[in-house]
Amino acid sequence: MSAARLHHELALPTGGMPSGLTLMLSHALGCDLRMWDALAAHLRAQGHRVLRYDQRGHGRSAAPPGPYTMAQLADDAAALIERLGVGPVVWVGLSMGGMVGQELALRHPSAVRALVLANTTSGYPPEAQAGWAQRIEGIRQGGLEAVVDGALQRWFHEGFRAEHPGTVALWRERVLACDPAGYIACCEAISQIDTTRRLPAIDVPALVIAGALDAGTPPAMATRIAQAVAGARLVVLPEASHLSVLEQPAAFAAALDAWLAGLPRV
Repeated sequence: MSAARLHHELALPTGGMPSGLTLMLSHALGCDLRMWDALAAHLRAQGHRVLRYDQRGHGRSAAPPGPYTMAQLADDAAALIERLGVGPVVWVGLSMGGMVGQELALRHPSAVRALVLANTTSGYPPEAQAGWAQRIEGIRQGGLEAVVDGALQRWFHEGFRAEHPGTVALWRERVLACDPAGYIACCEAISQIDTTRRLPAIDVPALVIAGALDAGTPPAMATRIAQAVAGARLVVLPEASHLSVLEQPAAFAAALDAWLAGLPRV
């Protein structure tokens, strides 16, 4: 397994009864592990151990030459789980992180105890794949400045952008701080995601979270995943677009808490 060097943080519980669970948090394209700051603090206070990391090409992780594949991104995560000896994990992935989680559960089933797949998809139609190609070309021509504002409009709905300009500005800066080549390489992996037909092979508890206002990965995509994974629970968060964990942190955490409470403890 040839894995990239991944920057990561492994944190112990800060309160509650120790759950015995390790939750591994995997961020969206253009973000980094700081996307999870509030949720990680909440989960630790609930008695969970939390592992979060920067995807290859993002944050402080390595950015090897692309293009990347979703299989490579999943292998990165599996290698980190194995190296730290923390598996099997409860995987919590949003957008790109949810795509990695699907592939991880299929390629490395022993590494995954349960799956949370938020604001994600198992495949794109041809017109959406063409949109990814246009985005990649836009970055090559004009850098991340060419796509960042469009991304922010998908990430946060209009009301949130008006009420929380500081949060929007912060994440604009973080997108622009990404390595453009690493960002493009991850875009290439995302554009080729294709797990729909393989989803029935996933044999772990799953929670699928959608944002009612998410135009990038709309609830229909979440429904498709939830229907294909046996026993999966679907939760649609109102007033949430793509980065639902940032727009609706309390609702996201509540949905996760309720689902975790029903997980069997091994």
